[in-house]
Amino acid sequence: MPACRYHIVNVYSEAPLAGLPVAVFDQSSLLDAATMQALALQLQAGITVFLLPSARGHARLSIFNTERALTFSPDALLAAATVLREQTGNNLFSIETDVMVVPMWQEQERWFFQARAPGMRRCEVRPRHLAAMLSLSESDVDEPALFVNGGVEQLIVPLTNADAVKNCSPRLDDMALHAVNDHGQPQLLVWHRMVDTVVARSFSVRFGSLREEPACGASIAALGGYLLLTRAPLPITLRVRQGDHLDRPSRMALTVDDYERVMLGGQARIQLSGELSW
Repeated sequence: MPACRYHIVNVYSEAPLAGLPVAVFDQSSLLDAATMQALALQLQAGITVFLLPSARGHARLSIFNTERALTFSPDALLAAATVLREQTGNNLFSIETDVMVVPMWQEQERWFFQARAPGMRRCEVRPRHLAAMLSLSESDVDEPALFVNGGVEQLIVPLTNADAVKNCSPRLDDMALHAVNDHGQPQLLVWHRMVDTVVARSFSVRFGSLREEPACGASIAALGGYLLLTRAPLPITLRVRQGDHLDRPSRMALTVDDYERVMLGGQARIQLSGELSW
């Protein structure tokens, strides 16, 4: 009977039972893609990561959600680095993904990486239609809304107040019209900045249903790109809050420095380890 060891790593977690759960399999070299996808579906974690040998770094990642393989995920990077540190005691890694080799380093218990240079395309949807998509009033929607790609393209919608972030309720049909990324997937971040703190919520569509994650590193990396593209004054250092109303508080550190480098970080902890047989 085949078996493989795995870990559940809570990323962007500053306390037990918080943050985003990510599954990491660390004995994956004999698994094929179909088995990896089946294991991801079995565990039902938001992201499932398989550590593989790499000729270009300390490990190569195969990344899946419950539907498909992914080319990149900041959440997977943090989870993989946490497991590698547990195995080696190191706090500096180069991790290979399908998109790039990513240096990861640890500062003050947080893992950090530098997001790739952002790409952007305009959102042609008028604010009143964005407001209707979010079940908000037009006065709650700020400008500009942009599609930004810092690894995974997102529609980034700024809101004028924190209550709007809390109260928004995206409409699935409207997301399918207005928030579809370059891979054909509806992906949306709403956010509001209060000096050095951001409150944010991330939404996507899975199996035809609206899904909200307690944290989404790809969305927050894209937010860093958004701030850079909209010429926010540099440097920027922000504490990002997600997941509170889902009872999974998630905290991220987002920095855009004077050299226009976007860096995302967060704490992560192994919540449990086990073995899965099939």
